[in-house]
Amino acid sequence: MATTPEKQSPSLSTTGTNSLGHDASKTSAEPFSVISRDICIEGELEGSENLTIEGRFKGRIQSQGDIIISATGNVEAVVLARNITIQGRVNGNIEAREAVEIQQQGTLIGDCRARSIQIREGARFEGRSEILK
Repeated sequence: MATTPEKQSPSLSTTGTNSLGHDASKTSAEPFSVISRDICIEGELEGSENLTIEGRFKGRIQSQGDIIISATGNVEAVVLARNITIQGRVNGNIEAREAVEIQQQGTLIGDCRARSIQIREGARFEGRSEILK
């Protein structure tokens, strides 16, 4: 059973289904947050929750959870997380303790370090990659 997001702030939702249709109860028991489409944040973000970025972020992101940059997401940052999925655009170096996936419409301009790196057909990647052991 899907729940609806609680109204906590205009920029973040911490439970339920986000606007991409991701249902936290189906993908993970862990909480998640959303930076919505109309939000632009500059600075440093650190946390343990999964995070979906639908808007713009500039700075540095460090998460113990997974990060999804949606098709509308635009990130200019150093990004560190468990898993990173890019559907939108990232300009900056990224590192995942587990896996990075650049989906068909995704773009990564920067270096990528992870235990597993998937670049889907149609994706754009400009940078160096390193597989972690």
